[in-house]
Amino acid sequence: MVSSPVEAVAEIRDRERPRTGARRLRRRIAPLILLALGLGAAAGSWQLKLGTLHHPAPGLWPFIISMAIILSAAALIVRPGDEPLEAWSRRSLSVATGVASLGAFVVLFELIGFFIPAVLMLLLWLRVFGRESWRWTLVFAVAGPAALYVIFDRLLGVPFPADLALGAFV
Repeated sequence: MVSSPVEAVAEIRDRERPRTGARRLRRRIAPLILLALGLGAAAGSWQLKLGTLHHPAPGLWPFIISMAIILSAAALIVRPGDEPLEAWSRRSLSVATGVASLGAFVVLFELIGFFIPAVLMLLLWLRVFGRESWRWTLVFAVAGPAALYVIFDRLLGVPFPADLALGAFV
């Protein structure tokens, strides 16, 4: 019998804590995957050359980020935490869809340029994930990439790949 709310919470947490090796291993799967991805990213950025802080090479900042991922994953492997795991649900599928859409954006960016993939990405993210109205989704999906193109390509001089949609206007 529980005599106080504090004891009741402690009793609930004791029931939720993983007690078997299989449950503890499940808590380490995601950090192990992150560790592997971080190590792969670190190796790839190392091949790009790091340079120095005063004269950075292309691989320096990806290397720093991959080291942060590696350290975070290692901390989660050593101490995975006791809170209950979130159950797989429809929301989990939306996270996977978001990650896949980012991958598709990168591929399409190289193939057909910036504007069309950016519009498609914003349509998906604003309408499906953000549940915005069609009016705002269409306005932002077209105006956003156009503004970014003007800022980066025209004003800052950052070269974009040849673009199918903007090639007709520029």
